[in-house]
Amino acid sequence: MNKGKLAILILVLVSFPMIQNCGGGGGGGGTSDVIIAEQLINDGWANMKTGNFVTAQTNFQQALGQSLTDAQRIAAHNGMGWALAKQGKIHESIPYFEIAATSVPADKEAKVGLAGALIWRHQTTEDYKRAAELLGNMPPEQFSSPHSALALNSAKVHALAALAYALSGDMVMAKTYINKAAALDSMMVGTTVDRIDEAFQLLGWKE
Repeated sequence: MNKGKLAILILVLVSFPMIQNCGGGGGGGGTSDVIIAEQLINDGWANMKTGNFVTAQTNFQQALGQSLTDAQRIAAHNGMGWALAKQGKIHESIPYFEIAATSVPADKEAKVGLAGALIWRHQTTEDYKRAAELLGNMPPEQFSSPHSALALNSAKVHALAALAYALSGDMVMAKTYINKAAALDSMMVGTTVDRIDEAFQLLGWKE
């Protein structure tokens, strides 16, 4: 990896927040199991919001031990992925994000989490390409997050997509997404998106 890419990767990993609505869906067990699972998932997100990530992990793990509806299964895996990622257990979060991000319907928060985790892992260029593909196919314009605990918004997802495309070597798409991110975040100074936008300019990735 060249020094430019390494510099922006370090910047984002330090500053980007690392790195479902329940109900409905078929499958699952009895009514009592569904109710218990629902409460555990809700408790998990409540603990995420207050920064109790270890307790949240326990909540989501317990939920996964219940008989779940399809929607709850996706929600619990997404929550588990984020609870692990917030504790810095990025590699451990990937299998959970994978399940939620590739289910039908796919969880958009899990796609963002998986993309961030793949960029963090960066074993090969394929990790960057997969991250770009996940976000580009969403697409970022359609992203919304039901969980305030993650502090995610469309501007941040656009910036993450720009980073993924830049690291994978697709500078055309990278510039497209960083411009969109900057436009969405234009009224904010010193934000994560603002810092990534500045880094793109310093590295010559954006005019």
